[in-house]
Amino acid sequence: MRKFIFCTTFLLSFLFSQAQKTYHGLPVITAKDSMADYRLGDDWYEGQWKISPQITADTLTIQCFLPVEDFTFYTDKDSIQFFLHPGQSHKFFVLLNDTSYAITVIQAIKPHFTTLTFDSVASLPAHLIYENNNQNPYLIQLRDKYRIDRLVKGAESNSERALKVMHWIHGLWKHDGYNAAEKKDALYILEKAEKGDNFRCVEFGIVTAACMNSIGLKARVLSLKVKDVETRLSGAGHVVAEVYLNDLKKWVLLDSQWDAMPVLHGIPLNAVEFQKAIKEHYSQLEISSLSGASKRMYTNWIYPYLYYFNCPFDNREGTDTEKLTIDGKKALMLVPQGAKNPTVFQGKYKLDYCIYTHSLNDFYAPPVSH
Repeated sequence: MRKFIFCTTFLLSFLFSQAQKTYHGLPVITAKDSMADYRLGDDWYEGQWKISPQITADTLTIQCFLPVEDFTFYTDKDSIQFFLHPGQSHKFFVLLNDTSYAITVIQAIKPHFTTLTFDSVASLPAHLIYENNNQNPYLIQLRDKYRIDRLVKGAESNSERALKVMHWIHGLWKHDGYNAAEKKDALYILEKAEKGDNFRCVEFGIVTAACMNSIGLKARVLSLKVKDVETRLSGAGHVVAEVYLNDLKKWVLLDSQWDAMPVLHGIPLNAVEFQKAIKEHYSQLEISSLSGASKRMYTNWIYPYLYYFNCPFDNREGTDTEKLTIDGKKALMLVPQGAKNPTVFQGKYKLDYCIYTHSLNDFYAPPVSH
């Protein structure tokens, strides 16, 4: 009899615990804290979700770059795992503090990729001017003060040199999207960073281009803009650098804010090639990074910015250099075929300083020194 009572009690306890794992026919996990994490593949998103019982069906939308994605949702007490397929969703409840049920929906979608087309015929004469690295006092001071030659000592290729310098710049300050340097000057920015100042992507781009030029790699600051640059009120642009690698005879994107250089089949990519690779060759795409930047997080974040591209006509370094313009314009903008030439940035700032082109040969011509 005693054995029968024990077995009955155990069975009832088991059935009760099992009953608590579903609610209205859906799985249930428990939580004490309203903040939750999730993992997508190898990437962790900590504190990126708030459990909200007051919302009828709280939906977390996940972009799936692959046909099947391994996904796990974590609370402070429990977890639940799914294999996500684009176009499908998974529903479950989170029982918060043993009192409130929050229905949560994980919606998997395919990223919206845009096909960009450009001309391949040059439409402008040689017009982009680059540093000739011929005993430029400004670059000598930059290189010597920050021992940039030592950073690249032992590097066996230009891409390895670029990676080492980019990684060093990445660690100099934290990104602050609201703090603009008073001067667009790499030495000034570095001195302020040494005192604890943090800066925007713009300053990362300026310093990266200058440091590349200081070690003999011709470079330029590259501004990226989203398709709706004219109407988006904030976050419509990002700034990186592009460097010309002589051993590969090509332009390559460097994003020191993220410590990221895109690579496909062993070849570093420029900004336009990067956009195409995300769309057409995501599985083979790599992000070279000495700090381990996440491919998924970086590509998902930067992709919308890879639509409009502009760089200065005059890319020489030095605070006392009078910058050259063409027809009163200071920059060249690469615009996809069929797209509007933007004339406003974020709804209120004039974009009246660019000459527009659809030609990749105009924009990615080998650098010419002045």
